[in-house]
Amino acid sequence: MIPAIDVFNGKVVRLTQGDFERVHVFGDDPLGIAREFKRKGASRLHLVNLSAAKSGECSKALSEADGDGRFLELIRTLSREIDVQAGGGIRTLRDIQRFLDAGAAAVVIGTMLFSEPEAIRSAVTLFGADRVIGALDAEDEDVKIMGWRKRSGYGLDAAMRLAQSIGLQQILVTDIARDGVERGPNGKLYADLMRRFPLIRLIASGGVRDASDVRALQNAGCASVVVGKSLLKNPALLPSLMSVCKKQADAIVDSCRDDLAIRVIPCLDIARGRVVKGTNFGNLRDAGDPVELAKRYCEEGADELVFLDITATSDQRDIVVQLASRVADVVNIPFTIGGGVRSVSDARKLLEAGADKIAVNSAAVERPFLLEEMALQLGRANIVCAIDARRKGDGWTVLVRGGRDDTDKDAVEWAEEAVRRGAGELLVTSYDRDGTGKGFDTALLSRIKERVPAPVIASGGGGSLDTFVSAVRAGRANAVLAASIFHFGTYAICDVKTALLNASFPVRI
Repeated sequence: MIPAIDVFNGKVVRLTQGDFERVHVFGDDPLGIAREFKRKGASRLHLVNLSAAKSGECSKALSEADGDGRFLELIRTLSREIDVQAGGGIRTLRDIQRFLDAGAAAVVIGTMLFSEPEAIRSAVTLFGADRVIGALDAEDEDVKIMGWRKRSGYGLDAAMRLAQSIGLQQILVTDIARDGVERGPNGKLYADLMRRFPLIRLIASGGVRDASDVRALQNAGCASVVVGKSLLKNPALLPSLMSVCKKQADAIVDSCRDDLAIRVIPCLDIARGRVVKGTNFGNLRDAGDPVELAKRYCEEGADELVFLDITATSDQRDIVVQLASRVADVVNIPFTIGGGVRSVSDARKLLEAGADKIAVNSAAVERPFLLEEMALQLGRANIVCAIDARRKGDGWTVLVRGGRDDTDKDAVEWAEEAVRRGAGELLVTSYDRDGTGKGFDTALLSRIKERVPAPVIASGGGGSLDTFVSAVRAGRANAVLAASIFHFGTYAICDVKTALLNASFPVRI
């Protein structure tokens, strides 16, 4: 919940649908209004230099001795008390730097996205994606610039793709038709955007009147909401809007509390309908019937199961839909299934058969856009990108086709790209450690965790109980996966959980 303060010629104002001829003045004390919002619970403010936005000359406005020349000083003062995201007339990297140097937590950039996209890419690199917010002001499907007075030449969908392609992760979308008229937000617009761009943190603006409007935007998937006129008319409304946000946040925390636990996951590699296990992706030996093992691991306390048909891609066989259906009948824990998944249609069949998540490997490497298609149509939470990596020099390279082909693709860079494109989770297997029992490749795991926000499942090398603790402590893994030690009775699932618990890591008992 982010209250908005627009400053025009030193006064706090709101425009109606962006029209500078329809200005409603709410006073000449932006600092006092900001502090009132803070007293009522706001933790961040949206601060806009409307004079600079209108003229397009941010640097000139900031250098003037009066009027908007006080804007930087306003940022400096407020940033000592509350987070400020500030914008208005930013056209150069120097403008961005000046706002950030004044103490802004983030800058909000609109017109410059279209006039200087490479400069925005540089800003993301220099200052971090959390400090640069794209602003798209839409009238129907047209995106407006220069204080909403000119067309950008981009439709909203194309503008979102542009912003995403240059590295922006947060985008503020304002529905101009709803702005300042208190008719309620365009929930359908935001829901449609979230379906098409699930990786973006979407900030809504325009039309919010009350708590029900905030709930509607939460249901649409928005991460934040900027509210202006309603709060300027009635600052006492803020606590009730904040309460809605807090209840939603508490509900999310409660629903995710179990996800903080380190998951222990048996892996069942399938070859021609049987569970097998080998070393370095070869020398396979039979380990039993997949459905019977799945049932046993479910009863023994596994958090999840992973089934990988390890010869499906190389043999060009159909995906194991029948196996998914049989497993779904006997287990009550989530399970992931993969092997030979080459399209959204393949993945959908497995989900409809009862699988909870779909693992994709070779096909995603060959056609990375597949991850975007799957995330958009099936949901990011259902997509696991499996990465088979082998040490090469100072780094790791990606293997495909069950470890048979080396792509020369950097494994860490591919992990970043996979998450950016839509993978909700990564299953990272070390070819060098697979089946050896010598411990997980914690260097590989930690390198990936430094670069991606998604959960990572450690695979390849589980042996002694200490190796599982090391995967979490040194590798920072969110889950540990193993096969041989469970299949052949070296350890039980409860042994691994006890070791993790004794090392002070949370597990589900």
